[in-house]
Amino acid sequence: MMMFDFRALMLWALGLGLAGALLIAGIERNRSAAARTEAATARKDLADYRATAAESARFAERAQRTQEQTWRTRVDGVIQDGQQQIAAARVDAGRAADAERRMRKQLDALRAVVRAAGAEARTSGASPPAEAALDLLANLLGGSATALVELGKFADATRAASIICERYVDTTER
Repeated sequence: MMMFDFRALMLWALGLGLAGALLIAGIERNRSAAARTEAATARKDLADYRATAAESARFAERAQRTQEQTWRTRVDGVIQDGQQQIAAARVDAGRAADAERRMRKQLDALRAVVRAAGAEARTSGASPPAEAALDLLANLLGGSATALVELGKFADATRAASIICERYVDTTER
């Protein structure tokens, strides 16, 4: 019978164990290197994604600012146009008020002429002119002219404001 050399067997077992350990270490080293490569690739992809997202955000912000500037320009134009319309309405109201004052002066002058004629007619015994009718007409015309001037001011201001509001909405909806 042949006897096994225990020492040789041990050396073989130790050699095979060492070779297995070295093999496992090499495999793990390769896995570790692959994991590091994957992690580096993932970090690069994440950095690229973040850069793309930041660039997209900058483009979106720039587009929003451009849109806001466009709206602001349009709204400023509407405001200026509205202010011009309101100023024109005020000028028209001023003209109407001037015409009303001229009419009042003419009515006052006519009243004075009629009163003078009435005083002269009373002293001469002739029939007096219709002073009361003229006073009624003058008061009626004077009161209606004042009311019409105020109504005109209100109507012009309301029209200008409604046009401005409508244009503002149209401008911001585009």
